[in-house]
Amino acid sequence: MSVKVKEVQFTADDGFELHGAVFSSIDSPHQRAGKTEQLLIIGSAFGVPYQYYKHVASFLAEQGIIVLVFDYRGISHSVNGNMATDSILMQHWGELDLEAAIQFAGNQYQPERLSYMGHSAGGQIIGLAPSSHRFDRIIIAASGVGSWRLWPGLQKYALAAVWYLVFPLVMALQFGDYFKSRFLGPIPVPKNAVKQWLRWARSKEYLFSPEHHLDISNYQNIEAKLLGMTITDDWYAPKEARDGLLKHYPNARKTIVEISPESIGLKRIGHFGLFKKKQEIRQGIWQPIVNFLQD
Repeated sequence: MSVKVKEVQFTADDGFELHGAVFSSIDSPHQRAGKTEQLLIIGSAFGVPYQYYKHVASFLAEQGIIVLVFDYRGISHSVNGNMATDSILMQHWGELDLEAAIQFAGNQYQPERLSYMGHSAGGQIIGLAPSSHRFDRIIIAASGVGSWRLWPGLQKYALAAVWYLVFPLVMALQFGDYFKSRFLGPIPVPKNAVKQWLRWARSKEYLFSPEHHLDISNYQNIEAKLLGMTITDDWYAPKEARDGLLKHYPNARKTIVEISPESIGLKRIGHFGLFKKKQEIRQGIWQPIVNFLQD
């Protein structure tokens, strides 16, 4: 099938304009006569632009699933808006930006089934969006809470050193409102969003800790079928961190899948490899995602 890509803009409730793209199949029977059977929103990882997901979005579109990708405020195409960069927090990506994507998708396409795939940070912030209960299917891919206490063995102490020593030191040496680190992602991110993320990561229950004063009530309203997908060689999101996140979706109908590189004929996958354009990834990771979404 031929895939078309349409650049889109939509506005959050506070007036911030967000930029993204919609991938759809030109000749899919699922998308004829103005009818949209299924639309998937992809929530990006921390510091990852929406273009990173173009290959998996095209693959899903070929299966008849419309895909919306977008940049959070302060990121890539959504870098400019009516909020000062030093005011942007990670919570805004869920409370305002993901919420805006849900509203845009519903209003413009009116899908019979609305689904979501959150990669890394995108899997953490779902319930911060008031309309997250509208999702019928959710995929949490390579994601978990960032609390260092959940990392296995001595890895927890290495991660604690990153949270308490390495990041604050590197951040102090970088001037301006943006922070850049390959540990986070390929592009700069608003510095205060990183600082909030670090505060969450130092807490026992991550963003769910009462001390952060976030409205997390919507997590328990999510009743979607949920697929928790863990990559076994992903240091960023081990299964313990995944389980620490999934417990905060108490009413979702959860299925867990663990994928090792060896099981799909690769030497490594890692935290960012599951969306790379490789035949083994298409068949071993992307096709199971399609199966879950279309079940």
